[in-house]
Amino acid sequence: MDRRFLRDLQKGTELMQPTFAKSISLPALLAITVSAVALAAPARAQDGVAADGDGGDIVVTARKARERLQDVPISVNALSGDQLRDRGAVDVKDVLRSVPGLSFSGTERGLGNYNIRGISTVASAPTVGIYLDDISLVTIATSFSGAFDPVFFDMERLEVLKGPQGTLYGGSSMGGAIKYVSARPKLNVIEGSVAAGIGTTAHGTASYNAEAVLNLPLVADKLSVRGGVFYRHDGGYVDNVAAGTVTNSRYSSTAPGYTPQAQPSLSTRNQANYNDADTYVGRLSLLWQPDESWSIRPAAFYQHYKLANPGQFFLGMPELTASYRIKQPTTDKAGIYSLAIDKELGAVQATSLTAYFDRKLDFVRDYSYFIGGLVPPLYPLTSRNLSASRTKTFSQELRLASNDPGARLTWIAGLYYSHQDDRLYQIAVTPGATPVIGTEVGYVGDTTTITKQYAAFGEATYKLLDNLDITAGVRLFQIKQIVDILGDGPFNGGLTQIVGRKSNEKGVNPKVGISYKVTRDNLIYASAAKGFRPGGPNRFQINPALCATDLARLGLTAAPNTFDSDNLWSYELGTKNQFGSSVLVNAALFYTDWKKIQQQINLSSCGFAFTGNAGSADVKGAELETRFNLTRAFQVGGTATYSDAKISTAALGTSAQDGDQVLAVPKWMLSGFASYSVEVADGWRGQIRGEYQYQSRSRRQFDRIQSVVFPGGVPGTAPNRAEFRQGYQVVNAFASVGDGETEVRLYLNNVFDVAPRLDTDLTGGSDRSTTIRPRTVGLEVRRRF
Repeated sequence: MDRRFLRDLQKGTELMQPTFAKSISLPALLAITVSAVALAAPARAQDGVAADGDGGDIVVTARKARERLQDVPISVNALSGDQLRDRGAVDVKDVLRSVPGLSFSGTERGLGNYNIRGISTVASAPTVGIYLDDISLVTIATSFSGAFDPVFFDMERLEVLKGPQGTLYGGSSMGGAIKYVSARPKLNVIEGSVAAGIGTTAHGTASYNAEAVLNLPLVADKLSVRGGVFYRHDGGYVDNVAAGTVTNSRYSSTAPGYTPQAQPSLSTRNQANYNDADTYVGRLSLLWQPDESWSIRPAAFYQHYKLANPGQFFLGMPELTASYRIKQPTTDKAGIYSLAIDKELGAVQATSLTAYFDRKLDFVRDYSYFIGGLVPPLYPLTSRNLSASRTKTFSQELRLASNDPGARLTWIAGLYYSHQDDRLYQIAVTPGATPVIGTEVGYVGDTTTITKQYAAFGEATYKLLDNLDITAGVRLFQIKQIVDILGDGPFNGGLTQIVGRKSNEKGVNPKVGISYKVTRDNLIYASAAKGFRPGGPNRFQINPALCATDLARLGLTAAPNTFDSDNLWSYELGTKNQFGSSVLVNAALFYTDWKKIQQQINLSSCGFAFTGNAGSADVKGAELETRFNLTRAFQVGGTATYSDAKISTAALGTSAQDGDQVLAVPKWMLSGFASYSVEVADGWRGQIRGEYQYQSRSRRQFDRIQSVVFPGGVPGTAPNRAEFRQGYQVVNAFASVGDGETEVRLYLNNVFDVAPRLDTDLTGGSDRSTTIRPRTVGLEVRRRF
């Protein structure tokens, strides 16, 4: 039934395609054009449900069944392959400012955290699930590892699911889920595309990209292969200069007044635009259909990302400059290997998804200023930190689903198992430090975490009336963790070792919803769902003597060995409305009651951190998404999100206070766009588009004050300059012309070259921050065949 539905959809949508595109099916266009990637583009706006801007519906699998986006009775934003291509999106961070309620902390690929609708955290367990073709890419998040970010290459669409998705997607999706859906091989169709582009960034160097995709039938009606390769170079825009200045807010050069300490960097490195990066991607998949009831799809996706140096710049120096002493490369390699099998069994469809996710993230960082701040006699020496993370995850999902979407009762039920082996090895070395601290190895840590998950889940929808549905679902789960920790070195307070620290949690995630279709294109829905995230052991053994100052400020004598699970109930009332092909208006109100929030607590006096439970929070908000086709050629629209996410009851042992904003949640997110298309020649059509995006400021840390050492070694405090992230606004524009086979696109991102300070860090011995990519202009050419 699933394949028949797809064939019927394809026939219907082909009739709506412009003349120049009728030689290529709509699914083919989505599959080919999604791989168009522009150069370093910041976020671009979503313009509604239309896949091609003139009425083609996007079909999503948010509930693990194919449904028209406007029919899904939950809040989902989806961007088709065409939309991703038009916006020049490289990864999900390039569209997040235009997806209502989606925000991000951290700017480096592979080291950040996503949050949806105020469910934000910088703790080790993410609140947003990341999926590629229903394969979980969730890993442990620490200061040395974050969310894995696949680039948009040969993908059919992106889906962002709002609110707890614990029924179908598990505990890591208590805030929502981000789903990447890759293009599948097609039988009996030879098609492909090639593309190349070049661009330049203000204050930086050139960027360029190239790619190729080919879909090739091997056996008529039975077997097809699809593969592609992708390369991208992102030019740098931060300069490293010798003999710079290091500002360290943990020390004051004056007393009684507070003046952050400034001293020579002692760097001898001069390198312009040193934060350039290279990305290599390869993808291969097969589709084998022995007969129409079978679909067997093995697939492999490999991504290799190399960042020459991080994009942090020093405060107290000219903008976009730093003065590090050594190279600081980052390498993020990931392989995703899967086997998906679908079998139609009459009125039931069976699905098996077997997957293996292997990620290796290594980076070197300059710890000279951090260690020199802890032990001033070591400041003239150069310190190097190596962090190596390796995550290997095996997962197996089995599910059965009803096979008639028009039936009065539709349902899905399944079993899930995963085994994740995560290891973090870290070593900090300072050659020449032995006379001062007795060794050159200041710290070494080796932490291994084994996590096993077991779950049984189900969800059913029953039509009370032809236009009134009720949905109920539940997930039963058990999560077991075992952590082994070894730490040594003077900055660890000597040798510590913990073997077999365990946690074992069981839980139930229920969900209920109701939806009413006023017409085919007008839907009202309401839902209530529970989300859950497991607790577990803290992954660092913190010496209380080394961190006594910050622990005392929190009212603690020692950091906790474990942290508790947190959970929430979320309630949503929404409506989805499409009025012909001219107007789209989607809106939602939501409220979330969040208990025992997991948050990372930073101890700036010693450089360690632990996960604690920061109390409870209430999240109240509203979302609006609109699109107006004023004429067939002229569109305007935008999105708005309001999130009032506040701590309602602060817990002891954290620096949160009642009424504080939840970390990394902007109160306001706004976007708007205007687009105009016109036929410029026989068979050639042009388009111009402008976009505006805004985020208000958000809280980065609960601390109002930070620990400071005044002259003479006198301890004290000073205001925390990293308490908030700045609000900012961005304008982007692009123009394109194409005939359905050839397309040329010119883009201009961050038109006014804004440079907000985003992730300011005052704990590393050198005050530093990050920003978005400066103004970037580029040109890309694409050819389909």
